[in-house]
Amino acid sequence: MSRERFVELMSPALSRFGQDLKSVLRIVEDPEMDDESRVAAAGALLHVISSSGVIPGVRGVLRHLGDVLLIRLVLNDVRERSPDAFQKHLQESSEMLEPLSDELDAMRAYLDDRVSVLEQAAEKFPKMNHQGHQATACIEDTDTWLYDAVHEALIDEIDFDEEDVVRELKHVDRILAPLSSRVRG
Repeated sequence: MSRERFVELMSPALSRFGQDLKSVLRIVEDPEMDDESRVAAAGALLHVISSSGVIPGVRGVLRHLGDVLLIRLVLNDVRERSPDAFQKHLQESSEMLEPLSDELDAMRAYLDDRVSVLEQAAEKFPKMNHQGHQATACIEDTDTWLYDAVHEALIDEIDFDEEDVVRELKHVDRILAPLSSRVRG
């Protein structure tokens, strides 16, 4: 049951991943959001555009599934640290943020202790660096480097449709062994 629920919730999350990244950009740029949340969100975006997938050995849509899950963990932290500012973003991006609790529950049920691999990766986001751009600088920087880099990744890399998502999620169990190999005992 947990696998089916996970696939059910991750299918739309993967299909709208590009739009979700734009919503996360708005969080990074929001001065009403606490700086810790903004830096973590910027780090998550740097992780996505750096093409360093968190799930070793998977490619394509399943590689991005790891990114989708990481974004959910960061959004949950943002929701806890800046609930009022998060509420504003909830109204603007309800399709992404309303199912957050259900998605996290499904992720934890399906991945079990493997979720710790994702949590450990997300903890590193505030110190993330990509091509000389640090997450902390991204919230202070008035230029548009992060904005441009995310949009370039959307065009070059994150270009999959619902058919790709459905086809790849039939093989979602492929992510379990690589995550299991990284769980610290």
